[in-house]
Amino acid sequence: MKASTEHIAPRGSCRILYVSDPSSIATNLLPEPVQPEALRNWVDMVADSGVDIFDQEIFSQGWTAYWRSERGEYEYDRRRQHRRFIPMLDAGIQPLDILIDQAHKRGMRFVAGFRMNDNHAYQARQQGLSIAQFIEANPQWRLTEFPDGELYKQGEPLDFTFAEVRDFTFGVIEEVASRFDIDGVELCFRDFAYFPPSTGEERMHLMTELIQRIRAMLIERGGVNGTKFLLGARVFSTIAECRNLGLDVPTWIDDGLLDYVCPQDVMYCDFNLPLESWSALTRASGCMLYPAILPWTSYRARYRLGNKLLSDATCRAMAQTFYGAGVDGISIFNHFCAMSHPPFYPHQMQVFHELRDPQKVAAGERHYVFDPTWAGLTGFGGDGIASTGAHKARKLVLDRRAPHPTGAYRFQLYEDLQGASGATLLFRGFGLTENDELEVVLNGHTIPEDRIGRTAGSDTEGHVRASENGGVMCQPERGRIDLRGDAMTPFSTRWFALSPSTVVFGQNCLTLTLTQSDSAASDGQIVVDELEIWVHPK
Repeated sequence: MKASTEHIAPRGSCRILYVSDPSSIATNLLPEPVQPEALRNWVDMVADSGVDIFDQEIFSQGWTAYWRSERGEYEYDRRRQHRRFIPMLDAGIQPLDILIDQAHKRGMRFVAGFRMNDNHAYQARQQGLSIAQFIEANPQWRLTEFPDGELYKQGEPLDFTFAEVRDFTFGVIEEVASRFDIDGVELCFRDFAYFPPSTGEERMHLMTELIQRIRAMLIERGGVNGTKFLLGARVFSTIAECRNLGLDVPTWIDDGLLDYVCPQDVMYCDFNLPLESWSALTRASGCMLYPAILPWTSYRARYRLGNKLLSDATCRAMAQTFYGAGVDGISIFNHFCAMSHPPFYPHQMQVFHELRDPQKVAAGERHYVFDPTWAGLTGFGGDGIASTGAHKARKLVLDRRAPHPTGAYRFQLYEDLQGASGATLLFRGFGLTENDELEVVLNGHTIPEDRIGRTAGSDTEGHVRASENGGVMCQPERGRIDLRGDAMTPFSTRWFALSPSTVVFGQNCLTLTLTQSDSAASDGQIVVDELEIWVHPK
């Protein structure tokens, strides 16, 4: 069975959009003090990796970065990592001009990124600094009510209900569009609030009016030299999450306000990102679709891998998912968070050359990792609750107390296995033993018992603890981590080969029934929340 999106070709010529956040490259790659040549070298790294659009985020938390404003209300970033640019700025050189010039010399479009609120205010407080003057001096324009959860307290976001906040945000974007030779603007929405709780949908027209105002200004500025400014938006994974937080993204797309949109989870690379709904929206307009690849698949996997970046095979699997769902390109977000691992920068970015080409993606091995994205993190009010308030911890549960309990795990896989030399599906059952008997059904096809492999014994090796602030409490064994509670839960692994007849191009469903429970099992539940698939090309 094949979905209609299988043969939809990407539109346009831009395939890779690289996002550099305000601080990470400044902290981890650039020298102190920064000289223009170091900035040019950094841009060369990006260009040599096959990037089409380079987005440097230059405004967050009320502060400018990589440039100084000529308007008194916009302060330069006070944090230590941005002090290394002061000698250049004092010499009359705007680092932003260097980045733009070198990007254009290397054939890339340059987009200026603006964080529409940012939850990193705690970093300034940790450095003994006050936050931006506009935010510090106007507590009446700040959000003060949040859902339950300690992590909501780390940010000091503004409330876009107020015209003064919208004017402040518009003004800094207008100044950059007027002063610098940028090719566009990206609005980054990844904070946990823009309006008070439960008011997003009733006030989202206010954010839409701001987007309309920015679009009109960019059209006016672009008309001066005959070019068109791009306007992009980085938004949350689902349309429902966006609307709940006050972002009416479908209207922005339908009304022609956006040139591209980048849906993504805030932190993790979700293989079940609902891309078909985004593709349906964008294909009916001129808005390009560039969903994001992030460095980890889940909170659990982040620490299981010691913060190591996704493998090339997993990146190819993510790109295969994107192209299969009908996207136009891929955005790379937070990639540098794992740049301290080999093969280091710039080599670590070379996989972008493959990701930009659907044929090269299909020619390499793909490793799909379906994890419970936010499981183990309780800082936003409950286990598996993301910063948007959405529950993101997909799992299948079998209760041993019930007669022949059955559960389903749904996942999307845009693969035609006719073009593969082999493919394997693996799932792990926490609380499952080697003596439990399961009926395994994939998309209505029962998998014969003699085709299913299983681990020889209940596996507890490699389960380690990780604290919520990311500190691993003991060394991992065999790369496994258990973040689900105090007790270590044994697990058993089952796997079987996939065939073209059992796999659907698009949405798939794995159904498990416990036909015979291990009488010696002590755990009352079997939880399956990790599923992996390997596809090897011919």
